[in-house]
Amino acid sequence: MRVIVTVTSFGENASQFDFLIPFMEKTMEKVIGDLISLEEPPIDTSDLTAVHFTDNYQSELFAFQKAIGHRTFVTDNKIAKGHAQVIYVNHGEGPAADEGYHIFFSKLIPMSIMIGQLCEDNQKIDSALLKNAKHEKNYYLRAIRHELAHVEDENNQRKWIWLQSAFNDNSFKATLRHHAYRLWGEYYACRRSNFFFDLDAISDEISSVLSNFEKAEEEICNLRWQYNTREIDLESFIRLLHEYICSAFIYCCYFLGHTDRLYDHVAPLINPDLHPSRFYPYMKRVWDILRAMVSSYPDWNSPDIFDGLAQIILECIREFEIYPKDTDKGAYYSIPAIKLTANSNWKSI
Repeated sequence: MRVIVTVTSFGENASQFDFLIPFMEKTMEKVIGDLISLEEPPIDTSDLTAVHFTDNYQSELFAFQKAIGHRTFVTDNKIAKGHAQVIYVNHGEGPAADEGYHIFFSKLIPMSIMIGQLCEDNQKIDSALLKNAKHEKNYYLRAIRHELAHVEDENNQRKWIWLQSAFNDNSFKATLRHHAYRLWGEYYACRRSNFFFDLDAISDEISSVLSNFEKAEEEICNLRWQYNTREIDLESFIRLLHEYICSAFIYCCYFLGHTDRLYDHVAPLINPDLHPSRFYPYMKRVWDILRAMVSSYPDWNSPDIFDGLAQIILECIREFEIYPKDTDKGAYYSIPAIKLTANSNWKSI
């Protein structure tokens, strides 16, 4: 595994820490090794070719994707912005030395880890600042372990011959299954990567989940009306509908994965009637389905494994009075001209 650093500066707000950059390659090489072996069993990082810590994450990621013939992609919407991504370079897509997994990280991640460690090493630092620095460091260490866990999950998936064609058709059923597949991946990576439990962090994370549920709901309601009033076309609406539905449930899976070991304590607190949301009532069902999937993982033999999650996503879409179905001519969406609003009167937990 190579560690490749292109970072030249931490930017205006953190340039005083630029003196740490020459040490980044060796530091992050050790960090990655420690994170892989942090718990038993170690994370399977077979075929991990390189980890890239980038100065300009999106630009460098896109350049790499284009160079190997992949579609350029980065998560970037009103509720989610990506800072890391795993890419697999197949035989013939680039130089032989590049074949295998590559993980791209924004410089925000190594910067926060290295500055956090510097603060911990400084005995004179303010206690409140030190607590925040430790939290930030742990948060971004978990982010690196999360991407390593994606590599492990993808290594397991490479044994599933059926996966190669699981989502190839343009049916609505295949779309739902692909969303479910993505939810599983994030839950697995979060479940595998979490190594610390902090009540403040858990509280912050559930607040983030609820906030993102609300944002996604508002966006879908607004987009739905824009489609009904012909401000956007059907193709744009359907694409954004699926993007926000999937992003909201992915945030849910982050929380569920990170708190999975505390299931017996946390799950009873998730009352479906607690929040007037189109997403929240499904949270406990999603968790239970994911945990059931763990019991047979990685010995899955068909895309049917994703149907439980797919059904929940379908029910959530119907909450917005959108009624999709498969027909002989492809997916069809019935979208009555109704102006909906978000159920945003949150109560505190």
